[in-house]
Amino acid sequence: MDELLPYEPSCGGPLACGGERAVIVVMLGPAGCGKTSLTAAFGSYLEELGQEVAYVNLDPGCETLPYEPDFDIRDYFTVSKIMRDEGLGPNGAMIRASELMENHVDIILRAIKGLEADYTIVDTPGQMEIFVLKPAGPKVVRALASVRPTVAVFIMDPTTADSFPSLVVAKLLALSVQLRLEVPTVLVLNKADLLTDTGLREALEDPEVLRAKVEEDEGLISDVALTCLDILRAFSQASRIVMVSAREKKGLEALFDLVHEAFCTCGDLS
Repeated sequence: MDELLPYEPSCGGPLACGGERAVIVVMLGPAGCGKTSLTAAFGSYLEELGQEVAYVNLDPGCETLPYEPDFDIRDYFTVSKIMRDEGLGPNGAMIRASELMENHVDIILRAIKGLEADYTIVDTPGQMEIFVLKPAGPKVVRALASVRPTVAVFIMDPTTADSFPSLVVAKLLALSVQLRLEVPTVLVLNKADLLTDTGLREALEDPEVLRAKVEEDEGLISDVALTCLDILRAFSQASRIVMVSAREKKGLEALFDLVHEAFCTCGDLS
């Protein structure tokens, strides 16, 4: 993985492609993938490059954060308080929190619009399915995208990338997120330092290698996976996956490049 080096975007960055300087990066992914850790690591990386970074926490269930949020949804409600006040369990309280977040979209948008930063990084709830599939997530993200260029970073980890079919599934999930949120979506593998399978690494880096590996198997699963890859090739924002390690602060330059490319109109992202 790449070391921390001065960034030189392959496409010239958002400004070269007609974009604005200030962008919003929304971190998404299943529980345990490292959204909060990557938010902190990526923000620190940007700050080392001299960028102004604002942090937004939209997870009402977290207890501690490794960064200082400029906007924190917990100032309005928390999962633990909802559980106490409304007699709900953890899942019910999280769904209720999603409903409250939907009601607070105007407050969230007003607060983020007031942040003077080159990059605003939005940390989302651990239960990705609640944020993405319930109305709150799409409503928040679309509101953000209406005021600043916004990209979603879909994060997976080695536990969701332990086979070639699982890589196809991860790509399909990222495409589903893009369709649901209606913003450019890029795919990263966090905790890449824990991935020891060289074959999986090659498949992550090269979509054609992934296709070849899937073709090696015979049967219905392989046929379905190949069909899914065809769909991904036709509709996905970008087909490559960037490998990062928030813990070791590696691969962040490549993530920065991929975020910039999401706004690029000058060529193929694959």
